[in-house]
Amino acid sequence: MKRLLSLLLAVLFLASALVGCGNKPSAADEKTFVIGLDSDIIRLDPALAYDFTTNPVVNQITQGLLVFDEENQLQPLLASSWEQVDDLTYVYQIRDDVTFSDGTPMTMDDVIYSLERHRDENVNSYLGWMFDSVKTIEATGDWELTVTLSKPDANWQYVPATTAGHVVEKAFAEEAGDKFGDAETGLVGTGPYVFESWKSGSEVVLAKNEAYWNTEDAGYFEKLIFKVVPDDTTRVTALKTGDLDCILPTPAAQMDILDSDETITHVTSPGFGVTFLAFNTQKEPFNNAAVRHAIEMAIDFDSIQTGLVKQAGDASTALPSSTALFTIEPERWTTYLENAPKHNFDVEGAKALLAEAGYPEGFTCDLMVNEDGLRNDIALVINQNLAAIGITANIVKVSGDEHTRYQFGDAETLDENGLRGYDMIMAGWEADFPDPAGNLQPLYQGGNSYNSADYNNAAVNELIAQQATESDPTVRNDLLFQAMDIVVEDMPYLFLFYPVKGIAINKEYTGVSMNASWIWNIHFQGVHPVAE
Repeated sequence: MKRLLSLLLAVLFLASALVGCGNKPSAADEKTFVIGLDSDIIRLDPALAYDFTTNPVVNQITQGLLVFDEENQLQPLLASSWEQVDDLTYVYQIRDDVTFSDGTPMTMDDVIYSLERHRDENVNSYLGWMFDSVKTIEATGDWELTVTLSKPDANWQYVPATTAGHVVEKAFAEEAGDKFGDAETGLVGTGPYVFESWKSGSEVVLAKNEAYWNTEDAGYFEKLIFKVVPDDTTRVTALKTGDLDCILPTPAAQMDILDSDETITHVTSPGFGVTFLAFNTQKEPFNNAAVRHAIEMAIDFDSIQTGLVKQAGDASTALPSSTALFTIEPERWTTYLENAPKHNFDVEGAKALLAEAGYPEGFTCDLMVNEDGLRNDIALVINQNLAAIGITANIVKVSGDEHTRYQFGDAETLDENGLRGYDMIMAGWEADFPDPAGNLQPLYQGGNSYNSADYNNAAVNELIAQQATESDPTVRNDLLFQAMDIVVEDMPYLFLFYPVKGIAINKEYTGVSMNASWIWNIHFQGVHPVAE
């Protein structure tokens, strides 16, 4: 027994030594920056860059016509300037001095091809819906691009600053075909870093773009390595020991640990997002609004907020966004929020409502969740809360990239009836634009792949369509409030909290920031050692 104990102690000592040494920069790797992600990327393709892990990688390789700055305002990038001529016409002056990482000059053909890809059904772009109002995309000068809309679209102005506005090399993409963006072929863009390798489930390696067109904004590091570390505790520990130099987004359940560590800089920002529980409204019994209301009554939202969420997010309401998206007539939205229904924790009332809906004994269902620690903790509370009214909610845990495919309704995740392959799913959404409709439109519009509840209400669809074409802010908000009245009553989603987003970096480095539009504008070329 003593020999066994000695052996175990020796093994533990060796493991501790290895962790303690970490991967602090040495003379050999001081020009390498290692970033920890919580899941693998989907693909190296701007058309599929629409999540919290794929975007931080793709954003280093490709660039958009415009970009959001730290104040969420539009700024020029591959377009030197732009103008909204009228409600239907947007004109962009494209830079004539941009080259791709292989040295090939960027042309107008590349720009038009890149935008049109999102409208190609064969590409199956996650951002294709952003082009629903587009009529034509064409060159109207040697370096002038004109986008003509078929109807006014209040949010089109923002699209060129998302990955929907990123430019890829046409010749490379066409030659790659179906392999474009995979681990073997990668991606060619105009950004400060270039694709080097991708080991699925492990890491993505980018190298400095030595041919980068914007020499004043070139990256400091020779390599960026994105490590896939799904476990929150392991990821935070790796940052503390130096195995990782940066992690994003920071795990909500460990924000207090990151805040208190003197070796780490933890930058947070209120976001445009929401963490929600979506009901599959096309499946029984979740096609019954009374069942959905009963579940809402059975969940102790206050305990979830005070006991689990804490500083990781703001308390939820009946609205699909926090006050951060009250960007148009904010006082009217504040009044609407004050008058909206409040969470009402009432177990006996939930039981009675469930019985009225035809389920006096409850039922069994699945609740899908990814590897996020806080979401798993919340799922356990929901499981216990629902058990009190007779509902057995089995927690189904899947990887982050698999969860994204389920959330977006990818074909391979559908069941034998062509319906989404879950009963309930806990997921998140970040508004693409700083606009009150930023969450309402993608989450509630029927037929939208990001509509995780698969909710489809003709009146809501019409109101969403009308508000998007309205230039008068007061009339537009009238339409949004009408839509809100309906969806609050239908309750296809339960909003759990409004996340605060963060990025954590070793204090040896500086030059990275976090804001509400971070998914589009996280860039690492500005990161460098503090001493530099």
